[in-house]
Amino acid sequence: MRIAIIGAGFSGLSSAWHLLQSADCEVTLFDPSGIGGGASGIAAGLLHPYVGEEGKRSLLAKEGIESTRELIAIAEKKLGKKVARQNGIVRHVLDDELKELFLSHAQKFGDVRQIEEKLFLIESGMTVDCPSYLEGLWQAVAARGGKLVLSEVEDLSSLQGFDHIIVAAGAGIAKFAELKSLRYSILKGQVLICRAPKAVELPENSSIGKGYVALPSDDRVCHIGSTYERGEKNPAPDQALAMSTLFPKIRQFFPAVEDLEVIGCKAAMRVIRSGHYFPIAAKIKEGLWVLTGMGSRGLLYHAFLGRLLSEAILTGDDSALSFLSNNKTVN
Repeated sequence: MRIAIIGAGFSGLSSAWHLLQSADCEVTLFDPSGIGGGASGIAAGLLHPYVGEEGKRSLLAKEGIESTRELIAIAEKKLGKKVARQNGIVRHVLDDELKELFLSHAQKFGDVRQIEEKLFLIESGMTVDCPSYLEGLWQAVAARGGKLVLSEVEDLSSLQGFDHIIVAAGAGIAKFAELKSLRYSILKGQVLICRAPKAVELPENSSIGKGYVALPSDDRVCHIGSTYERGEKNPAPDQALAMSTLFPKIRQFFPAVEDLEVIGCKAAMRVIRSGHYFPIAAKIKEGLWVLTGMGSRGLLYHAFLGRLLSEAILTGDDSALSFLSNNKTVN
């Protein structure tokens, strides 16, 4: 079975890895920007169940985290080094309502612990070095026979020699007429790369409030983010805008942000499913599949949904994907 995957980010690599567990599959990834050249490559690396300012637990969070942990272990084994700091993530709650919600999470799910009056440690959280993770996962895919073609797919008809096509191209899905029925929006996200001078004490854990400080490694570099720019067409980084947008948010829980040295700014366009945060994972027609709409939950869902979509292709049964599209139960 020959399978083409458009997009070599989180979703594309996850799908490739799971498909290649079958000896019957030949997988080719198409991406002109290479591994992690899109939104996946600029992700700050925060993986936890309570994404968003409202702090609610994400749908199928347990399955998502467990599946991503498995792929992280595969990437780490391939690279021979750690690609994730699994020491938890600190959540700053700025009002009593959010505090009560996280106290409820602590009782109901057991992966949250109050450490100060309005400070909680999400013990299930981790911070992933995304470029290293993507490289490790790609090396694992390549070792299984996966191929990468550094070219743009302009028209799905050019892939007629493949039995199945998976479109995992993020914002690149907009050019494919076959996917026009999907309901989604595209927004721009920017992340600042900062270095802390010796006089600035960085937190021990990555921290979230309104905005975040992500610490993907043990050096003195951190990621500050993220902007959510709707209607923006220009994908290029705008460091001045990112600083003016992000610094006031971060200052509320990390005042020393003003003393950081900004050494870079990354930007990418993200796909958000309309009407719900859960991604789009579906069969469009015979031989055509889509996995997109991850938004800010790419690390949480890519491994789990990549596996389910791959199983649907291999078994010919996509009922699990259809069920998830309509399921609103939170675990």
